[in-house]
Amino acid sequence: MHELPLLIFTLLVQGSVGMTLFLTLSARAGSRVPEVRPQLLPGMLIACVAGGLGLMVSTLHLGYPLNAFNALRHVASSWLSREIVFASLYLAALGLCTLVMLVRKQLIPLLLPVAAVLGLIDVWCMSAIYAHTSVITWSHFNTWLMFYGAVGVLGAVALAWLPMLKARSVARERQSVMRFAAAMVVAIVAIRLLAQPDYMAYLASASLSGVVTLPHQPMEIFTRLSGLRLFSWTLSVLGALLFAVSAWRQGKLGLMVGSLLLVLSEVLFRFIFFCIN
Repeated sequence: MHELPLLIFTLLVQGSVGMTLFLTLSARAGSRVPEVRPQLLPGMLIACVAGGLGLMVSTLHLGYPLNAFNALRHVASSWLSREIVFASLYLAALGLCTLVMLVRKQLIPLLLPVAAVLGLIDVWCMSAIYAHTSVITWSHFNTWLMFYGAVGVLGAVALAWLPMLKARSVARERQSVMRFAAAMVVAIVAIRLLAQPDYMAYLASASLSGVVTLPHQPMEIFTRLSGLRLFSWTLSVLGALLFAVSAWRQGKLGLMVGSLLLVLSEVLFRFIFFCIN
């Protein structure tokens, strides 16, 4: 699969942004308890590493990785250039915040939310890169739903398993954030599902119009992967329900299984997304 670096890149960066988003919520929820903030450090380090690795892997998709900086020359007109700029700003803000926490054991109050916002803008640019191509299966708002959905899902899974709000003094706050994460996951899966009829109608009308994207045949591959798509949606729905119920009832086993199903479904969704040739 020629697009494997892009699959890894998009999931790593979106997962990093999701972690930063929930780190921000956790920091806010535990702001009154001093011992909570140092507990955010492992999550911040993982978010930095995931984002950095994602950007490094993305260069493998280029024919000449050393020429990657040439993409910065068209910020005014190129979504790719904008994505690189905002990805760099996001990692710079998150990296600085993490470095200060690592060295001085202090959290800069505004920097983590700024990093989260920059990350969300980066995901918008990343989505626009694909939505503004001539590939039929990408040129729909479903692309934004899938990409932003991955941010929410992967961020919620990270919240469940990273040491955020682990202090007993903020157990109630952690439970509130976990329930918010569970509601977000269910909402993401529901909104994605509700968008599918419109997406399928769009693809059907595009096929009837005789649109062909050379040298790719995305519709042919998309149809061929119908069984895998159904399997992915099944995993996503089951994972979301199990994650939500377990988060509400604080069931560790169900939370673990639900998390695994959600992550696997996101990987499969992204595999299907990039299977265009």
